[in-house]
Amino acid sequence: MDQTDKNTFTGREIREYLCRSCGHSDWEDCGTALWQVLHDDAQERAAARQADPEPASRRPEPEKTLWQRLLARLRR
Repeated sequence: MDQTDKNTFTGREIREYLCRSCGHSDWEDCGTALWQVLHDDAQERAAARQADPEPASRRPEPEKTLWQRLLARLRR
C-alpha cells in the first residue's frame, strides 16, 4: 500500500493509503498532529506567564527542551 494523503488541518494526523493492484483504500488516525501539540503548549505557557508574572529577583528555572515538553504532552 502506498500513502496517498496526509491531513493535519483538523489537529489530528490522518493518513490515507491505497493499494495500486486492487484499488483498496484505507485510512489511519495517528493521533494529535505535531503542530497542534506545539500550539497548545505555546498557549499554556503564555497563559501561565500572564497569570503568574515572576518577580525580578527570582531566577527562572531552566527551560525544558522541546522534546521533553512534547513527550510530556503525549503521556497525558
